[in-house]
Amino acid sequence: MVYPGVVNNDDQANGLVIRGNSPASLRWRMEGVDIVNPNHLTNAGTFSDRPTASAGGVLMFSAQLLNNSSLLTGSFPAGYGNALGGIMDMNLRSGNRHRHEFTAQAGLIGLDLAAEGPLFQKGKNSYLVNYRYSTVGLLGQMGISFGDEEIAFQDLSFKLHFSGKNGGEWSVFGLGGKSKNTFAHKTDSAAIKQFKDFFDIDYKSRTGMIGISNTTLLGRKGWLKFALVASGQTNDRLSLSNSFEEFNNSDELEESKISGSASFSYLLNASSLRVLGGAMLTRQFFEAESIDASMPPLLTQHEFFTAQPWVDLHWQSRNEKTSIRAGMHSLVFTYNNRVVGEPRLALTQVIATNHRLTFSGGRYSQIAPLWLQKDNLDLIRAWHAGLGYSWLIRPEWMIRSEIFWQHQDGVGIDGNVSSTFSVLNENDYRIYPNQEVTYHGSGQNRGMEISAEHYLSNGWFVLANVSVFKSEYRGSDRIWRPARWDTRHIANLTAGKEWQRDKRPGQVRTFGLNGRLGWSGGLRAMPVDPVASEMAGSTVFDDSDGFSIRQKDYFRLDLRIYWKRSFDDRRNSTFAMDFQNATMQENIAYQYYDPFTRAVETKYQLGLIPNISWRLEF
Repeated sequence: MVYPGVVNNDDQANGLVIRGNSPASLRWRMEGVDIVNPNHLTNAGTFSDRPTASAGGVLMFSAQLLNNSSLLTGSFPAGYGNALGGIMDMNLRSGNRHRHEFTAQAGLIGLDLAAEGPLFQKGKNSYLVNYRYSTVGLLGQMGISFGDEEIAFQDLSFKLHFSGKNGGEWSVFGLGGKSKNTFAHKTDSAAIKQFKDFFDIDYKSRTGMIGISNTTLLGRKGWLKFALVASGQTNDRLSLSNSFEEFNNSDELEESKISGSASFSYLLNASSLRVLGGAMLTRQFFEAESIDASMPPLLTQHEFFTAQPWVDLHWQSRNEKTSIRAGMHSLVFTYNNRVVGEPRLALTQVIATNHRLTFSGGRYSQIAPLWLQKDNLDLIRAWHAGLGYSWLIRPEWMIRSEIFWQHQDGVGIDGNVSSTFSVLNENDYRIYPNQEVTYHGSGQNRGMEISAEHYLSNGWFVLANVSVFKSEYRGSDRIWRPARWDTRHIANLTAGKEWQRDKRPGQVRTFGLNGRLGWSGGLRAMPVDPVASEMAGSTVFDDSDGFSIRQKDYFRLDLRIYWKRSFDDRRNSTFAMDFQNATMQENIAYQYYDPFTRAVETKYQLGLIPNISWRLEF
């Protein structure tokens, strides 16, 4: 990701650390409605090999389906809630209403097929459908290592768009996807290099979603929108060994959401006062069953409703130099009879031509990780504030900067003993046997970010940003410590350039080069206790001083070279070569104790990932 203050320093997954918050603090929405984690391979990149709350190896929606999707960070407005880090609000584009179009792409990592066009009545309705199948088998044969795992996924997405009366719209959309990664034990004793080689590990994930939305125009002054989405996901993991049966374990997780929302926007009068409002009601179900040979089976189950009513007033002065956005969001959490009010405010002032100053702030809350037991599940709360500045240097150049602050309170910490535990440091599914969680902990994130962007003009673009911040937390031992996500600095540079040749009528040849450079501080980690690990036969961390180790800085360079040929306004052919981690940087994933080598080992992230693809549009 190239957003300022946002880092993904795990090559195997797309989890986002937003301004020092855990990736689990991100919420996903589709057409403005909450959905389950829409990612394949939800265990990708985790130490435990168990699913995460909001991340995975690959997003299930192909990029060519998305339209006007955005990542909201910091002090987002009153229409959004149940998130402390950010919200990824996705929308699917509509298909071509006038003619049929097809896209086929083939590469080393799989196939991507899409079709769109008019439906029933030309010019009014449309369909859009996309299918993807991917496997890393070809890359494995080329010597690219994925930890000797067989990895594959496939998904099918669609959207049907219908034009209604007076500019209204109806949409029906859906998604189905499944993924797996399988590891087979080594049969040749000479090939065994690690403890994992004694196990057969099978991980499967299945996700489905279906939804409908309607937008009605209220004359020229506003609109009214309804949406209903049902989504669900199951994740199953089985780890078996004939040689070490005492370490056999399995997990079965199921999550579903049925979410409905209604929202509106209306301009009240000529004084530029606009009122927005709405509500979202969600029925949430979660069940996790874990079986481990070393402990009794553990079953966690939740079923509850949440309601999120909100209202927002947006006023702008007649000279358009001053705007005020004030609102109220509420989260009703029926599980523990929690009803919280969350005021939001944003003030924007044009201080000079093309210079803008913005202050924003508000109260936010989020439900803690669902794998906690019922008595341990509650709300985490936070205050956000930010002071931003933007300068439009030229029509194609923009400079932005912001100072931000976040204070988290009511954070889940250890209720049994004095310890360094905090739910702010959690990301993937974890078993908490006999642990009591009490919500008296704290956390804080503060920092500054600056970005410069040159919009696509004259065949080139560039986006650069730098962020510095500090992330801390306080457990039940009442000591402030660096949080797990305290990388301290983030720097991103994304740029691209196109050169066009043969600009003859109906025929254009284009050569392009894009690149992305990412550099950030390393995530923090707890040291492995080798003595305790040897006695336990598995990794035991020394948590007495929290995440006291800072990993080496993360660095990655991605490059893309492509040749595109346009024959007319309907046919395009693109040949591309992509090189992820082009410098073959060895970024650290984590440290662990291996009972086979009887030593603390380092797990590295992915090396060079090449991909050659050909894309045809007609």
